[in-house]
Amino acid sequence: MQPKIRLILFDLDDTLLHFDDYWEASLKEAFRQHPLTRDEDPDRLFECFSRKSELYHEQYYLQKISIEQFRERRYIDALADFGRRGDEKSAKQFEKLYQRLSKTFMKTDNQLLDVLEELQKRYMLGIVTNGTASWQFDKLEATGVDRFFPREAVFISETIGCEKPSPEIYRRPLDYFQVEPSEVLFVGDSWKNDVVGPMSLGMNAIWFNKKGRAQPESPVPMATIKHMAELIEWL
Repeated sequence: MQPKIRLILFDLDDTLLHFDDYWEASLKEAFRQHPLTRDEDPDRLFECFSRKSELYHEQYYLQKISIEQFRERRYIDALADFGRRGDEKSAKQFEKLYQRLSKTFMKTDNQLLDVLEELQKRYMLGIVTNGTASWQFDKLEATGVDRFFPREAVFISETIGCEKPSPEIYRRPLDYFQVEPSEVLFVGDSWKNDVVGPMSLGMNAIWFNKKGRAQPESPVPMATIKHMAELIEWL
C-alpha cells in the first residue's frame, strides 16, 4: 500500500536546477573577465578547472573538506597548472564573479514549473539542500522556482549548521511542517544524501536519476525517475 504523503522535500542542485545548464558557459565567461585568467584560453582553463572540481568534489562528497575549501582548492590548483598564483582572497572573488554570471545563464524549466504547480495543490513543498544560503536562494529566484518555496520552507546546510546526510538537517522540516517521517517524500539526485539519508529516518524517497546511473541494491526507494513529470504519475 502506498504511504500517505503530506510533504514533498526536494534537493536543489541537479534536481530542481541542472548544473549542466549553466556551468560551462558561466565559468568560461568568468575566466574571460577575472583579472588572473582573462589572458588565458577559457577552453583550456575550463577543462583543467573541471578536472580539479571533480577531484575535490569527491572529497567534499565524503565530507573531508568544506564547501569553501572545495571552491578554493579547485581554483588555486587550476591556476597553478597555468603558472599563476591564486589565494583564498582571489578564489572568493572569482567565486562571486562566477555566481553572479551564472544567474544570467540559468534557465527556467516550464515543465518543472507545471509539475510544481500541480503538486502544490495536493502537498506541502520544501527544499533541503547543501550550500551557502545566499547562493541557493539566488538560484531559486533566477529559475522562477522560488514562488513555490517560501524562504522558511528552504532548509540550507549553511543556516542549519550541518550538511546532508546528517540526520539533523532532515529533522528540521519535520518540525517546521509538523509531519511524521512516514508522511514525507524526499526527491533528489544524490543516492547518499537524497535516498539513504532520508530513508534512514523513516522517510520515503524517489531517486531522481536523470543520468541513468547504476542503482545500488539497498535501500529500495519508492521509485526511480528520469524526469520530474514522472512524479505526477507516481503520486
